[in-house]
Amino acid sequence: MEIPKVTESEPYIEFKYTKNGELKLTKTSGWWGGIDSGFSSSDGSEGNTCYPKDLNKYIKHFNEKRVSNIKKEIEELQEKLCKTIIETERRVSEV
Repeated sequence: MEIPKVTESEPYIEFKYTKNGELKLTKTSGWWGGIDSGFSSSDGSEGNTCYPKDLNKYIKHFNEKRVSNIKKEIEELQEKLCKTIIETERRVSEV
């Protein structure tokens, strides 16, 4: 993938995953606040910005953070499912 050439007025690279998982790179003047920050857009895309020299590190960290967040969501849903199953079984046994 070709990294866009940055300019003085647009010194950052924005990497963005579309809702279909496609990675897109553009140059930008906007800064999203560092390696632990990022954005989620209403179109379903998400990403971050960084200097070109940090791009691989930022993308790797972003992906690791996404995986970690999804694992947490799965754990929370699993707990919710277990509680719902127990509650449902309890209600059925009371009938």
